[in-house]
Amino acid sequence: MKREREEVRGLDRILKQQKSDPPPAPAQTSAPPPPPSAPPQLSGSNSTDAATNPHLPLALGGVGMCPIDPITRQLNTQHPDKVLRELFIGNTTEQVNEAVLMAFLNAAMTRVGLTLPSFPHINGGQPICSVRCSAKFAFAQARSEVEAANLLNLNNIPFMGAYLKITRPSKYTGIQTKHVTWQELTGIPDPNAPSSMSSTSAAPKVITDPNDKVHRELFVGNTSDAMSDDDLKTFLNQTLVQVNLNFKGVTEPVIKSRVCGKFAFIECATEEDAALALNLNGVPFKDQELKFSRPKNYPGRLTKHVSWNEILEKVMSGEIVTGGQPPKIEYQDGQPSSSASGSDTFTPPPPAKPATPPTRVLVLTNMLDIDNDLVDDNEYADLCLDIKEECKTFGDLVDCSIPRIGEPGVGLVFLQYKLIEHAQKAKGELEGRVFSGKTVGCKFFSEAKFDAKDLAYLHGDPTATD
Repeated sequence: MKREREEVRGLDRILKQQKSDPPPAPAQTSAPPPPPSAPPQLSGSNSTDAATNPHLPLALGGVGMCPIDPITRQLNTQHPDKVLRELFIGNTTEQVNEAVLMAFLNAAMTRVGLTLPSFPHINGGQPICSVRCSAKFAFAQARSEVEAANLLNLNNIPFMGAYLKITRPSKYTGIQTKHVTWQELTGIPDPNAPSSMSSTSAAPKVITDPNDKVHRELFVGNTSDAMSDDDLKTFLNQTLVQVNLNFKGVTEPVIKSRVCGKFAFIECATEEDAALALNLNGVPFKDQELKFSRPKNYPGRLTKHVSWNEILEKVMSGEIVTGGQPPKIEYQDGQPSSSASGSDTFTPPPPAKPATPPTRVLVLTNMLDIDNDLVDDNEYADLCLDIKEECKTFGDLVDCSIPRIGEPGVGLVFLQYKLIEHAQKAKGELEGRVFSGKTVGCKFFSEAKFDAKDLAYLHGDPTATD
């Protein structure tokens, strides 16, 4: 903070001196040379820089702008005349998410070297401070006038199936700086060229029962107390749709979210939506970078995925467009997949073990702390009451049995409902829930064994119903 205040005070002195002296005439610059013959690689952090790309602005060593000394161009983000740091962005979609658009612009400017690296302590090193979105347009505010001018070079960049139109707002009264288009800057093909993602190939097929929750659930790490269930669900749905990571065009790929402090669980509409959502790993939300993975109890085959930054690169290059086909889903285990077969279909996994027939009895695992929950009588009574109160909300609960130390089935919780439908509802709600920091398992249990109090199955198959 001390260093930043010293820079601001020095900047103010320079600005006052500039106001008393007539501004120097801008230097004459030659017209931008033709675009590079081959597009630069965008996979690295230094793929394009001012020393090698003649289209970059003079502030960074190129010839795309009038000569502007960055020290004299108000790096203080608290300058009252923010119109000098603001740009108009047209041709956005009605569903555009402000956080996604800001992250996209910051990533694009960083990739092609349009940021000022000498000031990493201002706005966390990001050139764009804020974005305000309306129905068909948006306004972006940069942390400095230099970076606002540099942002003009992103004009015509592909974003969510459209090409952004980036210009000065109508109330801008400052110097008109020269700039080029995104295609001229990077050598990426013209916007009229067909997109590689616009094919009409068949969409992936559903591989298993969509009601199998364990295959549709994801673990989300690095959440915070500032995030609510609805906030997280809304943000993820908007983001997945905008970057075309939704299966068969579904508008709500995430149907439920449960935030538990520093982590959360989300339930997706289909298994394919869950596989596609893994590509959000690293997406920023409320000053956090969310981490996506399969839960520990996931029994299926792992699928390949990329990071959020790689998704942004595909959007910038036009490879991902809204309304096109989602990326192919491929397995990690080397089994036949969409890439091996040359098809866009999601290859079904080997036949799974037949599902356990539903019964009126459930057994809950990984829920109790035997040493603490089952020893003290008062603790045990409170535990039984809490579980009964919660589980009877799913249906007519007939019995709740929690064996104590020395009894068959110790460490487990048995629930008996009046109807199978009630047990099925309870299973869907309880399986995968976090209780005392542990993920709860839930299976159907034999009614005959439960009636006979034959609960000592720990060395056998707990799902057996014969």
